[in-house]
Amino acid sequence: MNNWTKILGNHSIKMGADLRFARNLRVPSDSDRTGILSFGNGPTSNGTTGGLGFATFMLGDVTNFTRFVSESTDAREFQQRFFFYGQDTWRATPKLTVNLGLRYEIYNPESVNGAQLGSLMQMNNDVSTDGYMRVAGVGNISRNMNWSRAPNAWNPRVGVAYQVTPKTVIRGGYGRSFDIGIFGSIYGHVVTQNLPVLANQTATASGGPTSFAWNLVNGPPPCNAATACIPDVPSNGLLPNPGFAVNVKTRPNSLRLPTIDAWNASLQQSLTNTLSLTIAYVGNKGTHTLGDSSGNTTNPNEAGIFLPSQFSITGQPLHFKPTQLQVAPNSLGIDTDGGVSNTTLLRRFYGGSLTACRDGNYPYINGSIAPPAGLPAGSCGWTNDMTYYGNDLDTHFNALQVTLTKQFSRGLSFTANYAWQQGINIATAYSTWNRAATRGRDSNIRTNELIGYGLYELPFGHGKPFASNVSGWENQIIGGWQLSPIVTWSSGLPATLQYSGCSLTSGPGPCYPNGKGSTLKTNLGSFDPVHHNRFFYHGATTPLVQAVNGALVYQSFSGFSGTALDQIGTAGRNNIWGPSFFNTDLALQKNFPIWETVVGQFRMDAYNVFNIINPGFGGGAATTPIDSGDQFITGMAPGSNPRLLQFSLRVNF
Repeated sequence: MNNWTKILGNHSIKMGADLRFARNLRVPSDSDRTGILSFGNGPTSNGTTGGLGFATFMLGDVTNFTRFVSESTDAREFQQRFFFYGQDTWRATPKLTVNLGLRYEIYNPESVNGAQLGSLMQMNNDVSTDGYMRVAGVGNISRNMNWSRAPNAWNPRVGVAYQVTPKTVIRGGYGRSFDIGIFGSIYGHVVTQNLPVLANQTATASGGPTSFAWNLVNGPPPCNAATACIPDVPSNGLLPNPGFAVNVKTRPNSLRLPTIDAWNASLQQSLTNTLSLTIAYVGNKGTHTLGDSSGNTTNPNEAGIFLPSQFSITGQPLHFKPTQLQVAPNSLGIDTDGGVSNTTLLRRFYGGSLTACRDGNYPYINGSIAPPAGLPAGSCGWTNDMTYYGNDLDTHFNALQVTLTKQFSRGLSFTANYAWQQGINIATAYSTWNRAATRGRDSNIRTNELIGYGLYELPFGHGKPFASNVSGWENQIIGGWQLSPIVTWSSGLPATLQYSGCSLTSGPGPCYPNGKGSTLKTNLGSFDPVHHNRFFYHGATTPLVQAVNGALVYQSFSGFSGTALDQIGTAGRNNIWGPSFFNTDLALQKNFPIWETVVGQFRMDAYNVFNIINPGFGGGAATTPIDSGDQFITGMAPGSNPRLLQFSLRVNF
């Protein structure tokens, strides 16, 4: 990397280049290689209620099984990234400064270190795919899986500063930035942790509520070519995705870069020689970014509430309908109106057909594996989730920020920041079907936040207002002390209010009641030393929705009610707010000279000095259903800990 600067009159021109070469090797065990077994209530239930997971375990009926299986532990990725920029800072007039810049970024698709050591399935949106895994180094598939680099990666910058008066400055700016995403969306582990290198084998009960994946007597299904868990690669390098056996990873082609467009405008006013006030508006728009709480993937094969006819195994539209409401279901569990409780049938690529699923190499076509009962010829029959590194969600952020700053004088400096802010983003789950339903407040952003920090030199000792004439040994005791506090106050984090009847109404969709979060009255109670919790709000003691004699029966509570069948509640995601947050950290330190350039320092840091235990509620987590009685808070907020004292001695030389 290098940078060059040239001064031309009132222009300061900078140019630079940054050439990066990335290497990655990761051998994962996210799903334990010996296998993770789950035993649900379903196999020992009556199909609608009851059942016990332990009883299912005693019968040996595994309802869900997952494990990682590797063919290689030396599959590596390589990527070249090139960056170039030019910038001009122009002092147009003594009062006006303009900054213009442009940056161009090149992210080449990564390549692997050998044939069959990586693959990718191309998917450019939630449904657009041919279903083929492109295997590196086989047939006409190159070692970069024939991927294309991200196009039009231009980053403009513009900034303006204008001095209205000697004490008043106006600033504004706009800029665009790209990012490499997170954990594989542009580079890193996705291609080498895919077939045929790595299989994320999953076996799930897919035959309805009382079904199971396999029994312990027989053991898990093997992971080999015979089961299509790690299938043989065709000579053309186009491997039909065996989505009925494994979870595969997929990406857009060309690479899609997360993008942030950010802008701001501020007014800075000098109040005194050492005190200034800044008022600013800050905003940004994220495009092709992550989901809420750093979700970097979506699942195009997730079940929907409504399934269009082109994805249905019967050719008719299907919709979710719980067993308790079905009238005359057929042998596949589909009611006369297309209602189905088995959510496997509501996946896009179970009944849907793709080019790869009609290929002669596909196990359901060549007869090497028998398709499930009722699956039409040419249908994919994918029962596993898909991991789509799409970088295709959006974010919005707007904030009013006020900053009061005092420069260091007379032993004191401080900064106080207040922000009113709003962040909006999209959760990953169910976003492939209905983004509006998963759009909501950012789980990690508090609406109001006040942060103050500073430095105060205690006024004792040589050169200070008090006790300036003390002896040297006395000055070593009372002089040179500094106090540095950090005070934080903020409003609560958002949380998603749910209700217990979602399994009867919205099924695989988001679980929100009808109503508005603002109608729920919250009141943080005192700490209960017996139950170790704090009361937060009253909830209903009976369900908002129940199935009685084949019909849904409703009740309302505090302005909330359950939804109609196949509807998503109006309360939305992150619809209520948790309690506020307060914390104070304090540092006390003393510097004392030892000899010439050698200085000793004693320091005490007190984290959460007042030992205030902030209750945890929100941060995007789903709350206890509103119809499950009173809500109590039992944990601490993110970033909150009991008081911690730390003492240290150091020597600087």
